[in-house]
Amino acid sequence: MKAIILAGGQSERFGSPKAFAQIEGQSFYQKLIHMLETTNLFNDIIISTNESLSTQFDYKNVVIDMKEHQNKGPLAGIYSVMQQAEEADNVYFVISVDTPMVTHKAVSQLYQFMVANLIEEQLDIAGFQSEGYPIPTIAFYHQRVLPVIETVLNSDDLSMKHVYQQVSADWLDVTTIQSPSYWYSNVNKVTDLNQLIAEITD
Repeated sequence: MKAIILAGGQSERFGSPKAFAQIEGQSFYQKLIHMLETTNLFNDIIISTNESLSTQFDYKNVVIDMKEHQNKGPLAGIYSVMQQAEEADNVYFVISVDTPMVTHKAVSQLYQFMVANLIEEQLDIAGFQSEGYPIPTIAFYHQRVLPVIETVLNSDDLSMKHVYQQVSADWLDVTTIQSPSYWYSNVNKVTDLNQLIAEITD
């Protein structure tokens, strides 16, 4: 099983690439790599990014968005990794680099949720939801979604919703994870990061 850290965004609202922002003494991307390693679920952890950022990561396994899908958001990152697969039955855990506090407990519980529902529901996507809204950037994706992602990337609607509404998807509520609610906090602006740091240290 593979994990994909989505780290190719322009970070315009943040002012600099969020992948390299620091929290608890680590950059976001390094913190997520270490967390994913502690789950012992993944034989491959991949950073998906754009060409301009690719050389800035101190990490060997970096995949650059395919040229024909550059600047098409997170789906381009997922697609660029998935299309390299040789196996038809791969499962990928996808996480955005701007959710640096996701815990190995959350990933492990989501994995158990996916496995419990995979056969009965033929799940293509298993992710978290908050207040009824899916969080498709903290989710497991089956290789089966690749053709759907490709179709969406060639459409006028590049939203992840456009993908998960077309496949079999199920969502685990974030409240089932017994951790402070900041574990799934999304950092879009510097003020978000400052607030997250304040919550952690409170």
